[in-house]
Amino acid sequence: MNTKAIILNALKRGREKKEKEIGLKITDPNYNLSSGHIKKADHNLIVMTDLSELNHEDWVVIASYYAMYQASLSILSKIGLISKEHATTVAVLEYFFGEKIGKELLEQFDSLKDEKDKLETITIQEKFINYLWSTKQARENVQYGVNISYKETEKIMSNAREFVNKIKLVLDELEEDILEGILEEINKLEKA
Repeated sequence: MNTKAIILNALKRGREKKEKEIGLKITDPNYNLSSGHIKKADHNLIVMTDLSELNHEDWVVIASYYAMYQASLSILSKIGLISKEHATTVAVLEYFFGEKIGKELLEQFDSLKDEKDKLETITIQEKFINYLWSTKQARENVQYGVNISYKETEKIMSNAREFVNKIKLVLDELEEDILEGILEEINKLEKA
């Protein structure tokens, strides 16, 4: 299923269900909540490092994933979306900020056409999306399985740090004109 279809289905579930935990909900951009999610992501990176020093490899993976997930939620909060669904959260990142659709969407804004560096900064490259998906899979394996060891903790920790840092760069560069354009697109999707 493509990212747009995931988002459309999640928006539909969000409209049909009253519970916050279901679907994708449109809300006002919330900078305080966005900041809180980044603080939680940073906290999870510290926990990840502490767990690594204690040789709790399975929990290193879990903390790594949740650092990345909290960072992802910070972007959603900033653009006015609420999602408790992990796949939907990744789909939103990929759709609005990914290299393919995200660039096309962002290039619509006249103020950015001449600012290639800004476009590059707010584009989340495919490798970061892949980090999130692969860490999600690893997290599910260690969290729901019985194995407590994980051979690639250094790699997963490095990916988590790199991902959170990238999200912070994106957040810093999200200006009002970009946010307005994204909100317009969200509203179009909501009406679809």
